[in-house]
Amino acid sequence: MKVAFLDNITGHGDKDWTIPWILTWFSLGITALFIGFWQTTEHAPLDWFYFGVSVIGLLCVVGLSFRKNLVGNGLGLLATAGEVIVQGTSGAVGLMLAPIFNFCSHLYGMVKWQEHTDEDGSMMPKSASKYVWGITLVFIVIGLALFPSLNDWLIRQGYGMIENDGSQFLGIISFFWINVIAFVLSITAQVTMILRYSFNWWLWILVNFVWLIVNIMSGNIIFAIQTMIYQVNAMVGLYGWQRSEND
Repeated sequence: MKVAFLDNITGHGDKDWTIPWILTWFSLGITALFIGFWQTTEHAPLDWFYFGVSVIGLLCVVGLSFRKNLVGNGLGLLATAGEVIVQGTSGAVGLMLAPIFNFCSHLYGMVKWQEHTDEDGSMMPKSASKYVWGITLVFIVIGLALFPSLNDWLIRQGYGMIENDGSQFLGIISFFWINVIAFVLSITAQVTMILRYSFNWWLWILVNFVWLIVNIMSGNIIFAIQTMIYQVNAMVGLYGWQRSEND
């Protein structure tokens, strides 16, 4: 189904609203980030560095949604490298694993996306067969089954990623498992994005919803707002990638 407004902001319509849309989305995102940064940190040099990394992250995700290799994967390399430095210098060695993985995936994407671009320099997404959907589902199930044991082993080695403090969401769902689900889904979404499958945005939409719960539970309202801004970008990315795939 074609939507005129979404066509215009993704470059598929009669009017080109791409730049105004990106500027509006980025302005809202940077505002949420800055408020969160100013109210929840001591404004130390490392805090400023992390804020800068977060700004680069905003540019990265909007570049990915609009299929721009250098902006998306190029800035993704900078953002993930910055996250590795932030986590390492803050002593959260376990949390360095995810950005290291994402750094390698963006590096792979830089090469592969360049080989599949249209005349405008935008990456050409591909559709996924039922076989690919099945492999992805199996990957998620295996990840959910193995991650708790892997996490326990990492904790014993001093590289734990997710602590199980016994808290629950609405008194029903373990906060630990919500984090596990968010981690496994985000890794899967990252892989399918780099492999150019347009359905990756369905996974990111689900990931953002789970992270919204995490942010609400932890009282991080500012980043809950930021998650919703990311959610809007994911929906635009889904529409734009699928329209390009169909074209």
